Amino acid sequence: MNPAMTPMSSFLSGITDFIALHPHAAVWAVFLFAFSEAIPIVGTVVPGSTLVVAVSALAIEAHINAWLLLVAATLGAILGDGASFWLGLSCHRQILERWPLNQFPGLIARSQAFFDRYGGASVFLARFTAVVRAFIPLIAGIVQMPARQFYVANVLSALVWAPAHVFPGVVFGFLVRIAGARREHIFLLAIAAMIVVIAIERLVSYWLRRRREGG
Repeated sequence: MNPAMTPMSSFLSGITDFIALHPHAAVWAVFLFAFSEAIPIVGTVVPGSTLVVAVSALAIEAHINAWLLLVAATLGAILGDGASFWLGLSCHRQILERWPLNQFPGLIARSQAFFDRYGGASVFLARFTAVVRAFIPLIAGIVQMPARQFYVANVLSALVWAPAHVFPGVVFGFLVRIAGARREHIFLLAIAAMIVVIAIERLVSYWLRRRREGG
């Protein structure tokens, strides 16, 4: 591996190399990376969104059904948020005072401010907002947000988030297949795709905030 590669590039390359060798693990990988997005700290450290795009690209190159990837991403996103929400309901605010969450007071304060500002809509908006998306479901559980309200926002946001990440990867996978690019270049394509995805996330988040503030 090129010593000039950044740690993030090396990480992405390692994951994509593994999936390239074990393509049938792609569906489970997409599920787990989507799930990890809503897990406190893990969702901040692990580039789940980028990996969903990269794995989707590799899976298409290996002729894995794109609809299976979409279902896996959607279920992973819903269940990840649901697990974090349940953790907040069960452990209450005391969980924020325990290790390792007590090592990240700044992230928690930022997420709490986000939730206080947008209320129930924060569960939807956080899906498209970096950093806070890993903490908002937990905070929603801690403050005992009504489960029905939470799951409506959870499911709707997952139905938008999943195709916004899987389909760019699918498109890049087809381009790789057509162009005959080598698989070690997939992570570079994933980064390029993520620029598009991040732009979409920010536009969606901005539009939703404007609508809410205008209402």
